[in-house]
Amino acid sequence: MLCVGCGQVPTLQHDFEFVELALEFLETGDEGILEQIADLDGAVHIFNHAQRYNSDLEASSPLELVKYLLTPRGKHLSKLSYVYRNLKFAKKHLAEAEKLALQLLPKGFVFSGKIFLTFGYDIGVVFGENCSLNLAHPIFAENEDDLIQWAVHEMHHAGFVTLKGGYMPAFDIVTRGEMADLIAYLTHLEGTATFAQFNGNPPPLPLDAWDEYFEIYDYFHKNPNLSLTDKDWDKINILSDEKRLWYTVGAEIASLMDKRGGRHAIAYSIKRPSKNFISAVR
Repeated sequence: MLCVGCGQVPTLQHDFEFVELALEFLETGDEGILEQIADLDGAVHIFNHAQRYNSDLEASSPLELVKYLLTPRGKHLSKLSYVYRNLKFAKKHLAEAEKLALQLLPKGFVFSGKIFLTFGYDIGVVFGENCSLNLAHPIFAENEDDLIQWAVHEMHHAGFVTLKGGYMPAFDIVTRGEMADLIAYLTHLEGTATFAQFNGNPPPLPLDAWDEYFEIYDYFHKNPNLSLTDKDWDKINILSDEKRLWYTVGAEIASLMDKRGGRHAIAYSIKRPSKNFISAVR
């Protein structure tokens, strides 16, 4: 079990304005509220993420993104009851989640950003020192307790990126070496957050996942100067959407580090190059 407390005081600001105004819009139908939401820091946060990482989502401004997420209004009305419930739950338990996230960050780490509670965008995302959590996601419809796990995941991301000096990789890369670095970073990011999310006891690794992951990683890592092809990019789908290998294998790497060096070894690995996280277990 992870230690809760240990003298660390939550420091991440909890911002509920986005989801509260979204609920007000859905209750009243007042479209002027959409412009209010678009002016919020939480809307800018998810817009910045979408611009950089979600090329399929065509929105040229925070307002366009907000309209995409909340209209037509009718299709979201059935979500109102569980989003209100989730909002109440989040206000009560986010501090608890934050303490858990801090256990997998270096001792004395202080958050400098916010967690935005939103409506409609992904499960949650990180961008810079801030993170967000979508209280309207279907995964939270049945069981609000899952909010704690996912809040831990996204809060850990915010700490991770802060410790990386705000660095988040872009996808405008051209060589296999750059792809290896991208894979290492995202394995490190998602693996440590998944380990934290599951309270240091992530689900067992699927059969053959370890070998499959390292076959892909080594393909890029061992030929760093070769140019990327379209087929090379297809391999990323296996790591992310299809089999989520950088989540599952990354969590297994964190588990091995925990057994060998303890939780502090995982926490302090964040300050070092992500390729070291990968090589630490090979």
